[in-house]
Amino acid sequence: MILQVLIIISIALQLVAAVVAIRLTRVTKYNISWLLFTLGLVLMCMIRLSEYIYVVGGREWHLPPHFMAWVGVVTSLCFAVGMFYVGKIIHSTRRLNYQRKLTERRILTTVLRTEETERLNFSKELHDGLGPLLSSARMSLGELAKNCSSKEDAELIANTTYVIDEAIRSIREISNKLSPHTLNSFGLSRAVSNFVNKTISINPNRNVEIRFDTNLKTERFDPNVEVILYRVIGELINNSMKHSGATLLTLGLTYADDTVTIDYSDNGKGFDTAAVLDTGMGLSNITSRIQSLKGTVEITSERGKGMSAHISVNVGHSDERRQKL
Repeated sequence: MILQVLIIISIALQLVAAVVAIRLTRVTKYNISWLLFTLGLVLMCMIRLSEYIYVVGGREWHLPPHFMAWVGVVTSLCFAVGMFYVGKIIHSTRRLNYQRKLTERRILTTVLRTEETERLNFSKELHDGLGPLLSSARMSLGELAKNCSSKEDAELIANTTYVIDEAIRSIREISNKLSPHTLNSFGLSRAVSNFVNKTISINPNRNVEIRFDTNLKTERFDPNVEVILYRVIGELINNSMKHSGATLLTLGLTYADDTVTIDYSDNGKGFDTAAVLDTGMGLSNITSRIQSLKGTVEITSERGKGMSAHISVNVGHSDERRQKL
């Protein structure tokens, strides 16, 4: 009696599984592996049903010789071939995911390079186009001032000259922000050092100390790598200056074994890392930029305990990437 109950339960479970599998066949778009699994479930249900009939009917019910053995072989074959196709599907899915990530990285790299190209072009237009025009206007005002006899006109010329000087200075600053000339001419170390000094100079009333340490000297890397690392460092410092309330920023920039490493920290108020990465504050942009270089980013922070960032980027073989100026 117990054996019959167990066989009935087994038949019911396998029958439900077979029915569900059959109903999902269209959803799977008649995938060969799913069809084989479905057939295997149906055959297993037939085996259990045959066992039940044999138990209930006893010796009066007979199966053809080797019938159960052949059914078992076919069932096992269905599952074996089905698993083979499942393995191919998994392999194909992994390959597609890898290609998708590779495509996303290439798109991101292209976007970043296009962005930097546009920055450079706009910077050149400002520096080489508008800059000389303002300089010419200033020279003309200077000549006009020499022949000016009216005190009021002299004051007007002086004020206009001052405004033009401020405009020229602003254009130079904007041009440098768009495309840092120091970075292009002297490399990452000098550009970062200038950025740190400028950040301190334009915030004289902020009680903020920035400690910068590097072992880079005249090493040069791929221009795309240098620009992205420079932007990332600038983003980190600007975020701390704007949001953290920190009094000490520490930046380490090292190069060893063909890898550039950035170690950054501040003693600010800290933040919830997961929430900030989702909402912005530039950290998601930092992550995207570093990932475009196949680098790694580790950002840790706790409320009231500041933040730290460890960034590592392989810049390739030193013989290929590094140049001495």
